[in-house]
Parts: sequence; C-alpha cells; structure tokens
Amino acid sequence: MELFTKSKDPSWERVVELYVDKCEGISESIGNLDRYKILVVDEGSLSIEYNDTKRVVSAPALILLTDEEVSFSAGKGLVTSTVYFSSTEIRDEFTKERIASGEFENQYGKTIYQDYLLIKSFEKINCLVNVLPLSISSYSKLSKIVNSISIELDIQGDGFWPCRSRSYLLELLSFICYVCKEASTNTINDVVNDDLVNKVILYFSEHIGDKIALVDVIKEFGVNRNKLNQNFIKETSMTCFNYLTMMRINLAQIMLAETELPIVEIADRVGYGDSNYFVKVFKKSTGITPSSYRDNFQK
Repeated sequence: MELFTKSKDPSWERVVELYVDKCEGISESIGNLDRYKILVVDEGSLSIEYNDTKRVVSAPALILLTDEEVSFSAGKGLVTSTVYFSSTEIRDEFTKERIASGEFENQYGKTIYQDYLLIKSFEKINCLVNVLPLSISSYSKLSKIVNSISIELDIQGDGFWPCRSRSYLLELLSFICYVCKEASTNTINDVVNDDLVNKVILYFSEHIGDKIALVDVIKEFGVNRNKLNQNFIKETSMTCFNYLTMMRINLAQIMLAETELPIVEIADRVGYGDSNYFVKVFKKSTGITPSSYRDNFQK
C-alpha cells in the first residue's frame, strides 16, 4: 500500500505524504515504521500488545503510533480509520532524526515549537503506546476531520487540495493535543488542573469552527459566568472567551504558516464567518494582519 497521495492530474506532479485507510479490521500497513499513525477505533474492539503489555481497546478510541513494533488482534466487528503521515508534512525540519535528537524541545516561545507540539502527543508514556478513550463528542469531531482529509485526498477538487488536506491534518493534530490534555496523558502547553476548565477547553476544541456564545457554554456545563471566568483566570490568566480567541488564533497561525489556503477559508475554519472581523481580531492578538504574518513567516 502506498502511504502517500499523488496528484491525479499528470501535468501537476504533487505528492502529499498523507494517506487515510478506512477498513474492517486493522490496516495492513499499520506496522510501517516510517510513518506516524493515527489509528481511530470506529467500531468493535481490538487487543494491543507492546513491550509484553496487553490491553483491550474498545470503540470509540484513539491510538497514536510512531515507530513502535506493536502487535494487534482484531476483535469482532472491528472497524478502523488510520491516518498515515510523515512528520515533514508539518515542517520540512521535522525529520525523524532531528525530532529524536530533542533539539526542538529547546525552542520554546518560537513558532517552530508551537508546530512541534502537534507531534509531541505521540511520545510514549511509561513505555506504552498512547491509547486514548474518546467521548462521543470528541469521536464525532475526530471522525469529521479524518473524513475531510480522506475526501480532499480522493476528490482533489481544486488546486488547493494539497494545502487543504494538510490543513485538516494540522487541525486534527491540534485537536488531539487538547484530547491528550483533557485525558491527562501528556503535558501540552501549560498544565491545567481545574476539571471544569479542562472540559470547557476540550469543548472549545470540538467546536472551534462553530459559532459559540457564552450562553451555550453556561448551558452545556451548568455554571454561571462569574464562576466560569474565575476558574479560567486562575488557571490560564485569561477569561473563558479570551482563551477561545487564543485557541482560534493559534490554529489560524499554523494554517497561515504551513499552507497556502485563502485567508477567508482559514477564517471560516477557525470560527470567523466574517473574514474582515477575523483580520481585526488577528491583528489585535498578534500585532499584524494575517497576510503580513504569512509573508513574514515565508521570508
């Protein structure tokens, strides 16, 4: 199985190191050691064995794999979706050798460190592969992004398909960071100890492209505005919706830097249906416009 996608247009020689395999059972290339693998257990269950440790994983769940030699056994009714990608699809600098060297751990505060966090979730914890049970809402969001990647790679509807498929990969990895944080299996960005704050952050991540009103959050979590903001300020030094804005701008920065998607499309993807308002918010948050940010990054 080829774990990359070629352009269907023979006149345009593009190859994206990204592939999605949806199947009954387990993908035949799951043992490939040259790709990062995001394995989604859609239905049924499987058993996983790694370093003499066995575990049964039932749907819905997420398994993050790099170059581990892992043994799988499919249970009854198993259906999986596996996203294969090369770390260099995030940044050219992210070769396996340079990641393994630990050099990017020392780049805190720089754009490259923000991108590095997207694959930091794949680090093994206590010599075990990362297995994350998913809530129904998290699984729904995850499946939606995986399907978007698959569709873009298959249909290749316009000239932006390489950028758009990669942008969905970046969004998927960003979402996984928040799933890891909520599950307390990894330390992604700052540690947040408050259970309510963690749950709201994951909710924001699940709905980052949607219109979210304060009343929606209050209703979802049964908490009043003052309590919500007090908890957020204590944990993150910012109000609830300022934190949401930060999340949206961070994701927009990644897409601006790593893809060539139109700014209006990026704005919509991070929850701003009005691209002019997105530009205003982005400039207030970063000091420059989205186009200037992209230009500066590409210099």
